[in-house]
Amino acid sequence: MQKIKLGPCTYWDCYTQNVIINDEIVPLTASMTSCLEYLISCRGRPAQNYDIFSHVWEYDDKDFNSKSVRTLISELRKKIPALKITNYYGGLYALEKYREGLPDIGEYFFDILDQAKHGITITDPNQEDNPVIYTNEAFVNTFGYSIEDVLGKNPRYLQNQDTNQPELGDIRKAIETKIDITTVIRNYHKDGRLIYNEVTISPIFDKKTLELKYYLGVQRDVTKLYELLSKQSST
Repeated sequence: MQKIKLGPCTYWDCYTQNVIINDEIVPLTASMTSCLEYLISCRGRPAQNYDIFSHVWEYDDKDFNSKSVRTLISELRKKIPALKITNYYGGLYALEKYREGLPDIGEYFFDILDQAKHGITITDPNQEDNPVIYTNEAFVNTFGYSIEDVLGKNPRYLQNQDTNQPELGDIRKAIETKIDITTVIRNYHKDGRLIYNEVTISPIFDKKTLELKYYLGVQRDVTKLYELLSKQSST
């Protein structure tokens, strides 16, 4: 993705790290650019003022000052009026994702997910052991477990006894720190077949309170690709 739309006629160029409004580059200071870059990387989820400060002044010998972050946020709002940055109690800031002309699909939302090509799960971290509360047909078809088999369980059961995978530690750390992660892990079909699963896990936060509500998991079976690469490396 080369450009991210921040608002009407307003874009972030990922390659040049410039903000473009009406096809013109908006001049920003290095600190403002670094702050906006971090907020964009956290779009849709809260960013702590300390983390923003550490990112912006990473190489400076400067003590943490929350006022410096507030000033940067204020300057960004003035320079880029289309930005929707929400302040939350406790020194949290959230850059909202810009969505233009969204249709009302609430009634059909789960029907649409069931038509997705890849497996989808939604888990509830506010329940004990973060169990699955929704899964789609593609997940069932990929792993062979019925919806009844899946609901109420943590997805880790797909690992069977194959728990010695460094990637699992990366997933646990991402969940603990409430950040996105994409990695490939070894999972197993209900009949015991090995499946290389490219899984993406993303936290979903409450729009008003920014409290963690759900985790979205997307599972893509990349077994054939791994098998092909294995054959090529052995010849």
